[in-house]
Amino acid sequence: MNSLLISNAAGKFITAFSWMLIHSLWQGLLLAIIAGAVLMLKKKWGAVYRYNLALVLFVAFAGICTFTFILEWNNEVSQTIVPPIAGTIGANVSALFSGNVNNIRQLTATFTGYFTQNSPLIVMVWFMFFLFKCVKMIGCVVYNQRIRTRQVYAPDQFWADTVAILSKKLQVDKAVQLFQSGYIKMPVVVGHLKPVILIPMGLMASLPADQIEAILLHELAHIRRNDYFVNFLQNIAETVFFFNPGLLWLSSLLREERENCCDDVALAQTNNKKGLVEALISFKEYELYGSNYATAFPGKKNYLLRRVSRILSNNNKTFGLGEKIFLTASLIMLSVVVTTATVSQIKGTAAAKIHRAAISQVSRQKTVIAISEINIKNSKAVKSHAGSAKREAAMSNGIANIVPATAVVAATTDLVTTAAEATRVNNNDVITGNEQADRDRLQAIKDQEQAKKDQVQALIDQQQALKDRAQAVRDRAEAVKDRGQAEQDRKQADDERVRQNQTQAAKNQEQAQRNKEQERLNEIQARKNEEQAARNQEQARLNQLQDLKNQQQVRLNQIQAQKNQQQSIKNNASVQQ
Repeated sequence: MNSLLISNAAGKFITAFSWMLIHSLWQGLLLAIIAGAVLMLKKKWGAVYRYNLALVLFVAFAGICTFTFILEWNNEVSQTIVPPIAGTIGANVSALFSGNVNNIRQLTATFTGYFTQNSPLIVMVWFMFFLFKCVKMIGCVVYNQRIRTRQVYAPDQFWADTVAILSKKLQVDKAVQLFQSGYIKMPVVVGHLKPVILIPMGLMASLPADQIEAILLHELAHIRRNDYFVNFLQNIAETVFFFNPGLLWLSSLLREERENCCDDVALAQTNNKKGLVEALISFKEYELYGSNYATAFPGKKNYLLRRVSRILSNNNKTFGLGEKIFLTASLIMLSVVVTTATVSQIKGTAAAKIHRAAISQVSRQKTVIAISEINIKNSKAVKSHAGSAKREAAMSNGIANIVPATAVVAATTDLVTTAAEATRVNNNDVITGNEQADRDRLQAIKDQEQAKKDQVQALIDQQQALKDRAQAVRDRAEAVKDRGQAEQDRKQADDERVRQNQTQAAKNQEQAQRNKEQERLNEIQARKNEEQAARNQEQARLNQLQDLKNQQQVRLNQIQAQKNQQQSIKNNASVQQ
C-alpha cells in the first residue's frame, strides 16, 4: 500500500514538474517582452531602475513557476493521462490559422495528452542536461574557492588602508580583505559573508593610483549591493531553466545592468571617466572573461565597447538586431496563442448559444409532432368504436390528454380542433384524409427544421468569412509593420556600426598616444642606460688604477720592511759592541 502511494506521488510530481517546465517557456517570453517594452519606453532610465526592473521580473518568474507547479500538483484533471490522437497533430496545426474551433480543441487535447503521457521522458531528458549543468556549476564553485587561497599575497599597507577608507565611504558593513593573486588575470570579488577582492599580481604597480581606486570602488559597489549572492541565484535559475530563452535573456540583462550600476557608483565617487575607461581598456575584458560566480570587473566579449560608450556619452544601450528579432518573434508567438485561444473561446460561446437555440426549436417541433401523433391515435381509436356516444367520450378523453400540451404550444390549437371534428365523422374517407393531412403537417415541420438548420449554418459561414477578411487585413497590416521595423532595425544597425567605428577610432588614437609616450620613455631610459654604462666603465678604469696603486704600495711596504729589518740588525750589532 505504501509503495503504491509513493509510486502515485512520484508520478504526480513528474507530471506537475514537466508541465511547470513547459509553461515556463511562454511565461519567460512574456516577462522578457514586458522588460523589453518598458526599457524601450523608458530609454532615459538610470542603470539602477533598469536593474531593479530586471530583478523584479526575475523574481516574479521564479514565483510564477513555483505557483504553476503547485497548481499542476493540485490539478487532478492534469494528472489523468489522456492518450494522444494519432495522426491529428500535423493535420490540425492549420486550425491555428483557419480558426476551426473543433480542430483547435482537438489539437489542444492531442498536445495535452501527448505531453502528459510523455512527462517521464521530458523530465528524464531535462535531468540529463541538468546534471551536466550541475557539474559545471560545482566546478565553478571549486574554482572560486581555489583562487581565494591559492597564490595570494598581501598588498602594501597603503592599499589595505585605502580599501578600509573606501568601504566606510560606500557604507560597506562587511570586513573586506584585499589580496594580490598570481592565479587570476582580472579583478574579482569572491564570497558573500566574508568577501575578498582579488587583484592580479603586478596590476597595482603598473596602473596609476586613480585607476586602481576606480577598480576598488567598482568591486566594493558589488559587495555593498550583494551582487555575489544575486549572481549565485541567477546561476541556479539558469541551471534549472537552461532551455528557456526568455529567462536567459532576462538574466543577461540583469548582469549587464549590474555592471553599469557599479560603474555609476565608481564615477560618482571619483568623477573620473577617463580613468575608468582606461582601466576597462587595460583589462581587455573580452579576453579575461572568467568564472560565472566571481563578480568580476570585466563583462562579456562585446560588452566592453557598450560600457565605454555608455560612460562617455551617458546613454543607455539600445537593443541590437538579435534582441529585437527575439522580442518580436516572442511577441508574435504569444499573440498567435492568445488570439487563437480568444477566438476559440468566442466561437465556442457563440456555437453553444446557437446549439441551445436549435435544441429549443427542435424540442418545440417535437412537441408539435407528438401532439399530432396523439391526435392520429385518437382518431383511430374513435373509428374502432361502434356507438356515437362512445366516440364522443373517447374524443373527450383524447382532448383532455392534449390540453397540457396545447397550453405550452399555442400552435397546436388548430390540430386539436381538426382532431375533434374528425372524431365526429364516421366516414372512412374523411378519417383517411385527416391522417394524410397530419402527415403533411409533420413533413412541413421537418422542412421548417431543416430550413432553420440551413439558416444557422449560413450565419456561421458568414461569421467565418468576416473573420477571415479581418484576419487578412491584420496580416497585411502586420506585414507593413514588419517591413517598417526591418528598415528601422537596418538603420539602427548602421548607426550602431558607425558609433562602434568612432569609439574604436578614439580608442586606437588613445593607444597610439600611449605608444608614443612609451617610446619616448624607452628612449629616455636607453640614454640613461648608456650613461650608466659609461659611468660603470669609468669606475672600472678607476678601480684598475687603484689596484695598481695598491700593488705599488704593497711593494713599497715590503721594501720598507726589509730596510727596517736591516736597521734592526745594525742596531743589535752596535749594542753588542
